[in-house]
Amino acid sequence: MDNLDLKILELLEHNGRLTHEEIGKRLNLSRPAIHQRISKLEASGIIKGYSAEIDWGAAGQGIRAFVFMNVKTTDFNDIMQRVMSIQVKGLKIEKCYRITGQWCMMLRIRASVTDQMTQLHDALLKIEGMLETFTMLILTESLQPEQAKEEV
Repeated sequence: MDNLDLKILELLEHNGRLTHEEIGKRLNLSRPAIHQRISKLEASGIIKGYSAEIDWGAAGQGIRAFVFMNVKTTDFNDIMQRVMSIQVKGLKIEKCYRITGQWCMMLRIRASVTDQMTQLHDALLKIEGMLETFTMLILTESLQPEQAKEEV
C-alpha cells in the first residue's frame, strides 16, 4: 500500500463508477497499471465492494436516525447479531457499531414512518442485557469534504 493506492481508494470512495482509464488520467498512470492496483486492492479485501449513493427520502424512507444503546454483556457479538436480526417491516438497520463513551453500541437506521421506530425500540428492549436506548433523528446530511471542494 503506497500513496498511489491511497489516492485510488479516495477517488473510488468519492465515485465508485470511475473507469480505470479515468483514474489513470487523474493520477497520470496507464489503464493497465490502475487495473492491476485495483485488482490487488480487491483481492486483499481492502476494496470490499462498490455501492450507489441513494436518496432514501425520494425512495419513501426519509426518516433516518441513530439509536444509541447501553447493554450489560460480555458478548457484544451476540448482542450485535440479535440486534441485526430484528425485522420491522419498512425499517432498515443500516449499520451496527460498538462504540466508546457514554453508550456501548449505536445503530444507523432508516424508516418511512415513526411507528416503525417504535416497533424497533420495543424489540430492542426485549433483548436480554439491553439496559436503555436513546434515539437521535438525522435532520440533514452535510456534504462530504470532497463534494464541498467540487461544488465551490
